Amino acid sequence: MRFYFLVLLLHIFFIGPAFSQSPDWDRRLAFAENVRKIKFWAYIDHDSTYNCYADAVSAIQDALNKKGYDYERLFYFPKGILSLESWKVKQIKSLAAHEAYLEIRVSIRADSSSWANASTLMVQDASGRVYAQHTLKPEEVSTLEYTSTAEASLFIPKVPPDSASLSLFYSRKTSVPNPGIGSASTISLKGIPYSHNPVSRRKPAYLNKGGVASFEFVFYGGYCAGASIDITGGKATFKPGPDYGIEFNVNVYKGFDVAIGYKREDTFAEVTAPKYPREGELALSNNYILISGIYKFFHTKKLQPFVGFDFGGVNIVMKDKLFRDVWYFAVGGRAGLSWYVTKVLGFRLQTQLLYQVHPTDAPFLYSNDIATMNYSINANSSLPQFDATLGILIRLGK
Repeated sequence: MRFYFLVLLLHIFFIGPAFSQSPDWDRRLAFAENVRKIKFWAYIDHDSTYNCYADAVSAIQDALNKKGYDYERLFYFPKGILSLESWKVKQIKSLAAHEAYLEIRVSIRADSSSWANASTLMVQDASGRVYAQHTLKPEEVSTLEYTSTAEASLFIPKVPPDSASLSLFYSRKTSVPNPGIGSASTISLKGIPYSHNPVSRRKPAYLNKGGVASFEFVFYGGYCAGASIDITGGKATFKPGPDYGIEFNVNVYKGFDVAIGYKREDTFAEVTAPKYPREGELALSNNYILISGIYKFFHTKKLQPFVGFDFGGVNIVMKDKLFRDVWYFAVGGRAGLSWYVTKVLGFRLQTQLLYQVHPTDAPFLYSNDIATMNYSINANSSLPQFDATLGILIRLGK
């Protein structure tokens, strides 16, 4: 019996100090029910400019976001009218009933005792500018050991609001044995309870903040108009014909998409040149591989008109085995309208103008069989191709 009592005392002795860092269950429950927004101030200890490491700021924002709180970053400017303590008291007294104030002080200590990888820490100032301030590898010291610390203090509005004292809700100081200041900041916030009424944050509309907003597949078909190009000693006239393709679009920022696609047109060319070795029309296909930038107007609506710019390559595949295939650069633009019937399914009507850019004396027809064609017929002008297509949209993602 005495042995169990001793174990209990030792447990209280060693674990007890941690209770001062975390509030009791009732206070945690009340905090999670009432607080919706946390205003935080993060800074580097003993830094007179009160800037902060970019990794620490990012870790704090991610932690608050995961716990379901809205947040706002605060800044203290040492050249202002208020002293640091007066500024802090003002921030806490100005809190609304659903807000809390979080202060995080971070620091990194380097000791020349053991080996560590070189590391450069990025610093973020009040304007949001990020720059390299601390390179953790002095030239005169090749072996270093780093310790990163983060001390979090969370305050809530004092009742009555005119009270001079500050109500400290949560406090914790942590350290990690490396330059990972982001990890130290995350650990220091573990005792803050998850919100029982998480804030509905807007979905990220860009790739480096939470993933792709949406992406879609487009399957389409249509009709391409005819056109002609100048060739050596004559002209090649391309007949109108059907075209079809597939495209993959990724939404990277609000209404702006980046797309990659394949488009094919099957047609015939009537070649008029003194030394063309065949009679009749030449069967061929134009195969485009395009990268595109597309901007959608009214991108949150069901009807979304759009414009775009395209560039890539086109492979003209000759269906007559006597002639070899050729590649050209392609560039152009598009305009159209997308209609989303549901969140997943829609239709797209589009017109597109593409140019096959043929450099001067670029080969158009040539053969490995010298007896058939002992010289090449060159293209001397670009080929414009205009089409209209109707497609099916399948939209996935967030």
